[in-house]
Amino acid sequence: MEYMSTEIRSAREAMTIFKILGIKEITTERQRKNGTQVFELPIQQMYQNLVPKPLRFATYKTGYVRNVSPYNSSSYQINKTKKRPAGTNGYHFEHVERILIQGWENRLIYLARFIIKNYYKKPTYLISNYTLSTLKVKNQHDRLRDQEYRLPFDEDDKFFCSTDDVQVIVNGHRYNLS
Repeated sequence: MEYMSTEIRSAREAMTIFKILGIKEITTERQRKNGTQVFELPIQQMYQNLVPKPLRFATYKTGYVRNVSPYNSSSYQINKTKKRPAGTNGYHFEHVERILIQGWENRLIYLARFIIKNYYKKPTYLISNYTLSTLKVKNQHDRLRDQEYRLPFDEDDKFFCSTDDVQVIVNGHRYNLS
């Protein structure tokens, strides 16, 4: 068998990868009418408050692709950027301009590549429920008392870091996800 590219080249391939990775489309009817698509990853982000929040991304018919996760104070653009010199488009100073992605298929391909690059090629950390509850207790302890407190960990309780390569073959095309 000859070598096949791992590059995502079509919206169909992007949607297939989303299905394999468990990425769900959660677009509302109103968003759909406006030309917006929203996707939710099976991965969750957790910050200082130790409350896991889902990762969500949206593509807009205006050409923007944004992270619209609930932990953000506002959505932020993930489109590529280019620096513009002073004096262009009425600006009197150097500024950064977003490169809009024209076409639904191109935005979907861009989003799929972005998600794989930023969330599936990096190490994934899984935390057991026991560890999460212990971290919450520690966080509460630290807030109540301003002193150092060590966490009791069992040998069975692990922070797991996966660095294995993940390969998926779809319709004869091999995708390296790590």
